Amino acid sequence: MIRRAAVGSPRGSAGDQAGRAVRVAAWGDGVPMTFVVTDNCIACKYTDCVEVCPVDCFYEGENMLVIHPDECIDCGVCEPECPADAIKPDTEPNMEAWVEFNRKYSVAWPVIVTKKDPLPDAEARDGETGKLERLFSPRAGTGG
Repeated sequence: MIRRAAVGSPRGSAGDQAGRAVRVAAWGDGVPMTFVVTDNCIACKYTDCVEVCPVDCFYEGENMLVIHPDECIDCGVCEPECPADAIKPDTEPNMEAWVEFNRKYSVAWPVIVTKKDPLPDAEARDGETGKLERLFSPRAGTGG
């Protein structure tokens, strides 16, 4: 069983990388762990998660959010905040592609740290299948 613990300094301070190294060493496998945003966020874009993130690692696209996997400290506070259940630990099966997806768009999109209203059809689109193929937009959001 994998146990998670928050280690590191809050809000992007210089101590984050040192905290991350301690966390990685504690797991013993040398592989940092992260959370990722999956396709259920597409066309919903709830932003409850961004306000609780202690290191501001969420980035905003036009119709979804992503987490920068190299900035996430694996504290897990964002996961229960997502009404769409779109945030998952990378330790779940088949998350490798989502880690790379999140990495790709987190370097292209602006950081978001303030909660915004969800997209107009968020409730209706929550749980819909095939959203990546049909609804995903690679365009950046406004951030903020």
